Amino acid sequence: MKRFATLVVAAFILASGTTACAGPIEEEVKQRVEEEVQQGRTQIEEQVQEERTQIEQEAQEAQQKIEQEAKEVQQQVEEKVGGQ
Repeated sequence: MKRFATLVVAAFILASGTTACAGPIEEEVKQRVEEEVQQGRTQIEEQVQEERTQIEQEAQEAQQKIEQEAKEVQQQVEEKVGGQ
């Protein structure tokens, strides 16, 4: 009976020690996962911002081209109307 009690106490100590060690490891893994998720999120946000800037630039260039073409058409119309 005494030996059984010793074995139970030893098993309890081993089990609680394993759990105690698993806690910090689990926390470290959780922290690493959170860091990687944050890095991924930051990369995505940067990529989205770069693409947004590029789209805005292309839109501005297209608008300038349209305005230039509209001026040219207006000049052509004025020349034809003025020449009659």
